[in-house]
This record gives sequence, structure tokens and C-alpha cells, in this order.
Amino acid sequence: MTQRKRIRLTAALAALGVSFALMGCGNDQSAKRASATIKDLSSMAVGKLGGKGKAAPPVDPRVSIETTMKEIPGVPLQFVMQEKTSAYAVTSIYGQNGSVVTWVGADRKTTSLDRGMLTATRGFGNDLMSVEDGGAVRLIRTKQAGTVTKTYRFLDGLERTTRLTMTCAIIPGETQSVTSGEISTSARVVRETCQTATGGFSFANTYWIDAGGRMVQSVQWASVEIGQLVFRRLR
Repeated sequence: MTQRKRIRLTAALAALGVSFALMGCGNDQSAKRASATIKDLSSMAVGKLGGKGKAAPPVDPRVSIETTMKEIPGVPLQFVMQEKTSAYAVTSIYGQNGSVVTWVGADRKTTSLDRGMLTATRGFGNDLMSVEDGGAVRLIRTKQAGTVTKTYRFLDGLERTTRLTMTCAIIPGETQSVTSGEISTSARVVRETCQTATGGFSFANTYWIDAGGRMVQSVQWASVEIGQLVFRRLR
């Protein structure tokens, strides 16, 4: 995608009001890994402002999605939601470096994914700088079981890079139907459970992989501060 086209697309997204929108704070219910639909995620986000005394109701993510897909046809789009805040965005491709694709919202927050697996964030604060996957992408895409060592690097509040090494077990599971935007397909659920050597810290990721090896949706941990990000391909 050319720089001019990226600028036009980002401007269009901004005009449609689909940048990350903070939907409130407090204790959140996690998105249902196995059955969450866009409707479920939308209800979660809209519900964050219920009873909060806000002057204007939040924009239903489904409205943003439908409007964006209509107004910006023919380009890949991805819905992203931060579970702990219910902030959401409709994002488009900003650039690609080999197998790593970077997606951007209207507010310039970005997520980089290697064939669907999160490898970096920018603009969130305390960002995920990089991930050495240890072969996880290959196992997940081919829906194979295995154990890998992953190294996560983060930027802390003092602009220093810190490292976290995790042992991750990958286990393929059941097949489920996924309907999201223009995508309607069957996908294999692949679960990844990661923990430190001492077992003192752990998290889980869930991926939905279609017959062609494409990751059509996922719930992935980004950092302690960011928490889990929900990704849904729309086109």
C-alpha cells in the first residue's frame, strides 16, 4: 500500500469515528473465548458506559464496522478490542515486512502480527516491542501440538526494554464456525498456555485457524499493562 493510500485510508477511518474509543474503566468480564461474536463484543463495549452518566451513548462497534466496510471497500480490515478497557478499533494494513503485517487505527495505535500472532504494539504505553516465537507460529498455523520457548520484550515506563521468557504449550482443539464481517468459515481452535520457569506468572492465548492456515480470530496477551487483545478479521 502506498503512503498516499495509507494516509487516505487512515483519514477515512478517522472520519468514520472508528479509532480506539475508551469505553470506560473498572473490572471487566473477559470476552468468551470459544463463542464470542461481534455482537457479544459490541454488547460488552457498549455496556461499559451503562449507568455512568455520560452525556452521549457510545458508538456500537457493529455500526462502526458496517459503516467502515461500506465506505472503504476492497481492503483488508480487522477489528481489535482491548479486553480490560473495552477500547476498540477497526484497523487497516499500514505496512508489511516479510510475514509481519502492521495494522493501524485512526489514532495511530498499531499492532504487528506474524501470520496472525501478535509480535508488537505501538502507542498503547508500556508496549510489546518484539516476540521471539520459538516456532509457535508454525505449530499454530498447521494446528499441531507442541511446546516452545517464547521471549517477549517490552518497553517500561522509563523507556527501558525488559525481557520475559515463557514456556508455551500449544494444543489444538475443536472446530467452530466463525462469522465476522465478510468472513464465514469453519476454524480449528488452538490454545496456547504460557508460564514462566517458576510458574509464578502465566497467561493463555486462543487462536482460530481456518482450513488454509489463516488466523481469522484470536485472543492474545500483549503485556501486563495492556492485557489481552481480541482480533477479528472482517475481510
